[in-house]
Amino acid sequence: MRKFRFPLEKVLEVRELRKLIAEEKLACLLGEMYKIEKDLENTRAVAAGNQVYLGEQISGCLDLGKVQDALVFRTEVNNQISQIEDALSKKTVEVRQAQQEVITRNQEMKALQRLKEKQLANYKALYWWEHSKQMDELATMRFNNRDEVRR
Repeated sequence: MRKFRFPLEKVLEVRELRKLIAEEKLACLLGEMYKIEKDLENTRAVAAGNQVYLGEQISGCLDLGKVQDALVFRTEVNNQISQIEDALSKKTVEVRQAQQEVITRNQEMKALQRLKEKQLANYKALYWWEHSKQMDELATMRFNNRDEVRR
């Protein structure tokens, strides 16, 4: 009996490579998302620092130029926070799509692996059935030869 060969081995390899590519893409997107989250955190810290500075300027002697600069800066920081939050929401959508792609690729690969395992199990069952059949034939031949020798 010839050696087991899975006819879709190349397809399995391609699916495995696609799964790895999808995982790498997901890792890259997660890294970008982490960077955006850090930027948002830092920008919010700057906004909080500006709020403290604005409170100090208002509580002490009032310098309208500094207060106006702080208010303009606060507006810019708030705009920047909004832009970063938008970028974060877009990146979150991309990450979810990438996660779904990884799940899909994983399911495709596992389905093909299950098919391969099933075919291998069938091959082994057929192999042992043929092996048993050959052993039975040998035993029958020996038994028949023994009877002929006795006569």
